[in-house]
Amino acid sequence: MTSDPEERRRRGLAAQNAMEFVGPALEALRSEYQVAHMKLCVDDPTATDKMIKLAVAQRVINAVEGHIKAAMADGAFAMSEKARADEIAKLPEAKRRWI
Repeated sequence: MTSDPEERRRRGLAAQNAMEFVGPALEALRSEYQVAHMKLCVDDPTATDKMIKLAVAQRVINAVEGHIKAAMADGAFAMSEKARADEIAKLPEAKRRWI
């Protein structure tokens, strides 16, 4: 990740826009894998290899979603940092010394 606040803000907005489209797809995949996992556990409880693969697939979905949400949160934090810096810059010099 970059430390440039403007780049962090842009990445956060891009992640937020991406999540609007990718979020429902991730949720649908997660739901399908959960149903398949439950069905497999009932139908063939000895198929541990298949169960592991389904669990890993769900873990990947969660990781992708986590990375997108982290970028969104970092962008929001960068925006709040910039707003705070702008607020401080508007203060008179005498008051800025105390911050």
